[in-house]
Amino acid sequence: MKLRLRRLPSARLIASFGALVAVALVVACGSDTEPTPQPPTPAPTVASEPDSPAAETEPMGLPDSFESAIIDGLGDVDGFQGTTFAHGTFDTSQLAGKPIVVNFWFPSCPPCRAELEHFENVYQQFGAPSGGNVEFVGVQQLGLDSIEDGANLFEELGVTFPGLPDNNSSIQIGYNIFSYPTTVFLDHNHNEHRVWQGAIDEENLVEIVREISESATSAIDDGQIPAEGDAVAVPLVANDSGSAEAELAEPEIVYAGTQTFTGLGDAPGFKGDTFHHGSFDLSEHEGKPVVINFWFPSCPPCRAEIPNFEHAYQTMGTPGTDEVVFIGVQAVGFDTAAEGLEFLGKMGANYPAIPDVGSAIHIAYQITAAPTTFFLDRDHNVLSVHQGYIKHNQLQDILDELTKV
Repeated sequence: MKLRLRRLPSARLIASFGALVAVALVVACGSDTEPTPQPPTPAPTVASEPDSPAAETEPMGLPDSFESAIIDGLGDVDGFQGTTFAHGTFDTSQLAGKPIVVNFWFPSCPPCRAELEHFENVYQQFGAPSGGNVEFVGVQQLGLDSIEDGANLFEELGVTFPGLPDNNSSIQIGYNIFSYPTTVFLDHNHNEHRVWQGAIDEENLVEIVREISESATSAIDDGQIPAEGDAVAVPLVANDSGSAEAELAEPEIVYAGTQTFTGLGDAPGFKGDTFHHGSFDLSEHEGKPVVINFWFPSCPPCRAEIPNFEHAYQTMGTPGTDEVVFIGVQAVGFDTAAEGLEFLGKMGANYPAIPDVGSAIHIAYQITAAPTTFFLDRDHNVLSVHQGYIKHNQLQDILDELTKV
């Protein structure tokens, strides 16, 4: 695919870019699966009619009242707590060292209903019933259905893991949930491992849950986290002054402006300083396919897709397995480069990323929405462009095609 570039006077380009990025948040967040949130209750994007009528009788033994709230998280996402149908209070802060599968659903959503059987089966395999180390919780969206409808559905389908009605939508808002079903997988540090939007089949569910389960087991074996019941000891190391308080230096980091030039193929060449990987120069990666992801920290769909790119990078892009070159390009304007650095740290993203100081790369690639991803073949010609959130399976399909070209 030939990329046609339109040359504008530089001053006009930079002014236009600010307006374009402002449009980007509206466009991208309104496309695919990530519309702009409308508190207090996110509107579901699936059909509101149930497959079958809800049971008319209320389940026995429901608590008198239900509460839900966002709390400080242990990792890079918010923690939460709330009253469940039959398991008392679910509180993520009490589950340190344990991976968590958080499934967002509501009873009259057909795909939500269809996948609950898969979650129950995998819960039996990796959760408490088998002595597993993974916690499961279903967070119910209220509005189209009542708490009683949710409890009835769990009872009807024989679901035994905790179900938590999000009584004030605080958990869904905190997790930027805009479509149903959506499942968020947290690792043992309660960092976001993966986000799956839409119904998930049992094979993929088992694969992802096994990843976070084995990661937690390895951390215990390596002594990174204590086994259940073990005491936790945190040693204090004195500094030169004899104080047990650590002195943290935070030097100011200044990033040079990015540069663009004629590329090896029809995609513009560029170079710039990355956050953690030194200088990046596209021309130095001749003969390798390249994935360029344009993003910024305060863009919800950008945040949602980062784990998908990190997973792909770990599989195909790390040194020694660098079949594909991955590079993230941050739009600097809505957020600073320092905020980009902090964001990537919280997300656990290890692939190279450049803060586009001066917006030269965004202008050369005519980026009008975030996130946007370019896929370049081995000759650095543009194979395809994906605008908006990209799902894990979509990314894998394009990468498979990319590596065959």
